[in-house]
Amino acid sequence: MRSKTQIFIALMIGFVFASCSMEGTREDADELYQAGEFKAAVVKYDKYIKFEPNDQYALFNRGRALEETGEYERAYDDFTRLISLRKNTKEALLARGRCSFKLENFEGVVIDMNTLIKADPTNIEGLHLRGSAFTKLGKTNKAVDDLDKVINAQPDNVRALISRGAAFARGGAGPYAIEDFNRALRVNPELEVAYFNKGVVFINHEYWSEAIRNFNNALRINPEYGEAYTRRGLAKLNSSRHSLKEACADFKLGEENGDKAAEAGIEEYCN
Repeated sequence: MRSKTQIFIALMIGFVFASCSMEGTREDADELYQAGEFKAAVVKYDKYIKFEPNDQYALFNRGRALEETGEYERAYDDFTRLISLRKNTKEALLARGRCSFKLENFEGVVIDMNTLIKADPTNIEGLHLRGSAFTKLGKTNKAVDDLDKVINAQPDNVRALISRGAAFARGGAGPYAIEDFNRALRVNPELEVAYFNKGVVFINHEYWSEAIRNFNNALRINPEYGEAYTRRGLAKLNSSRHSLKEACADFKLGEENGDKAAEAGIEEYCN
């Protein structure tokens, strides 16, 4: 029969082995994360976090890996856990804000960025996120205020220029929107979304030929841009220079490339 001392030693050895095994799992996960193998990293972090649920580095890295693989709800939960632990709060707020944006929880983005910006008023990513959320919420003036600060600090920030242009467009300030989209294109001439957004502004102002020209440019860069086909079809439908047949051809291309809005155009005009 084993003595109490032998049992104690066996338990201690077992504990050391278990600890080493868990640490190894964390190191393996970190290596996979650093290598950009995010799905594999998540599997390793899952195993490790079962035993170390409050490890801030593992939680943050798993959250980021989940974010990179599009699992925004799970990522959101990891960043929320970090915030509740008051660990790495600034980066966790930013990351949770990004996930909220992807999940279309724009009010949540604003709440988190308000907290962040109160402590760090010049945080560029926070201002950009909040400004973009304000744009989606239709709060044009607040969006422009935030995005002005981003663009003043980073004049060539194309994402901020696109976001501010979208805010101007939603607010009915088409010329200012076009100016921002053109500025973005001067930085990156192959920016398909800038051409697309210009096309939408021209549709809203019934400049059909200019709209079509910009959608053509967007499709030159990305031939699978379903929304651009659909919007070009709408412009052709209203243009005296194009036929119903041409518009329907674009609606069908939009549908083939995954734009659900194209179905309404086909049903109404092409059947």
